[in-house]
Amino acid sequence: MKPVYSLIVVMLMLIVGGIIVMQGDPEEKVGLTGVMELVGDAQRTALKPAMMATRVSPAEEMELGNRLAGYMSFGSVSSSDSEELKAIELYVKRLGRSLLGSISRKEINYEFHLIDSGMVNAFALPGGQIFVFKGLVDFVESEAELASILGHEITHVDARHCIESFQAEMAAEKIAGSVLGNDRWLAGMAMRYASRIIQGGYRQFQEFEADARGLKFAVDAGYDPSAAEMVMQRLGMAYGGESKPEKASDPVAELKIAVKSAAGSYFRSHPPTVDRVERLRRQASQHTGKKKFYVGKENLKQRLTRSQKEIPEEFKAAR
Repeated sequence: MKPVYSLIVVMLMLIVGGIIVMQGDPEEKVGLTGVMELVGDAQRTALKPAMMATRVSPAEEMELGNRLAGYMSFGSVSSSDSEELKAIELYVKRLGRSLLGSISRKEINYEFHLIDSGMVNAFALPGGQIFVFKGLVDFVESEAELASILGHEITHVDARHCIESFQAEMAAEKIAGSVLGNDRWLAGMAMRYASRIIQGGYRQFQEFEADARGLKFAVDAGYDPSAAEMVMQRLGMAYGGESKPEKASDPVAELKIAVKSAAGSYFRSHPPTVDRVERLRRQASQHTGKKKFYVGKENLKQRLTRSQKEIPEEFKAAR
């Protein structure tokens, strides 16, 4: 479908959706959520021509991710850092790897990194590069909460949100085929792209999808399904009102500002936090009474994943 036709479809869906909402039963919880899901499908369709013109193979995506990750070197944990930081990074790596059993794109190799910063944030780059700020590890209250956030970021890679956003940038600049040989363009573009993702998140339907699939990844690994709702609610209360930092004219400076000052995609993405919390609550309720799930408050404190130290008292029934 040509982009112009997709735009017409989106407009028609919004008009029809608005009519449905206005004519719906006022006693029912009628909203634009369902309409926006339809719009999301149309947006996917509209992006297809650009995605085909700038197709990136899994191998190219992982190489691209490695290059992008190189620009994130400031703040990364090194061999000279404290044993505490090394332990936290190893903990994040182990927990992240334990969530990969249900991913669709098995050919992508994931790497999990810790950034030594108090910012409460996490983000994903193409090719399975997942970054977690130390401030986020300090903010969460259980291993299950951290698992749901890591699952969210894993989804952005697994569902191709990351690479498609990058491809959209390529299409906008009329660059077709592989970009791996174009170092000058790649360097500037990579930092601008990463800055936008860190500060602004993804499209609404992509954030909803990441919430839902991220929770599923955590639940499939045995973690408490209500944890995602709880941490999202606290994140929204703590950071939902923060303003965006000013952008710098230089791509390098812009990326550093984004990494150091952005509260993260969880608070600045398009879906309102209250809507995301409600969706996560409904999804978690599907697991009520089915079996006991793992919480892992003590695991988080000790920096030992459930696979390393399973504590019987950390199991609970889904509420």
